[in-house]
Amino acid sequence: GLGYVMSNIIIVNASYIKEINAGGLKKMSRNILALQQNLTNITLTCELELERARFYYELLYQKPDEILRNIVEQQKRFTKAEYVELIQLYYRSNRSNKNKRSEKQLNLHLVKLNEIMETAGETDS
Repeated sequence: GLGYVMSNIIIVNASYIKEINAGGLKKMSRNILALQQNLTNITLTCELELERARFYYELLYQKPDEILRNIVEQQKRFTKAEYVELIQLYYRSNRSNKNKRSEKQLNLHLVKLNEIMETAGETDS
């Protein structure tokens, strides 16, 4: 339904966010919740698909190692491309990560993500 479409738009457009801090994450979460409530009032059905978008952005409160561990221990909730963008947004958003060492760490996390996703059966983004 409409909640699914809106959730996908919110997640896919993460690539347009240059960086996001804790305040921005809190605002994003509140805005997704407001969308969910308004959409529920319009459609008269609970739009749980927007929870997926809220969870996506709330993953940014974690470090990349924790995000990757979450995929392994719990379940894969997003596509490989969505996880790639999430990890890249994490590195864009953390000022201490803007050096050559952080580029290396980013690449290591992306390689690890690729291995996890291959194990989970997803090879394409």
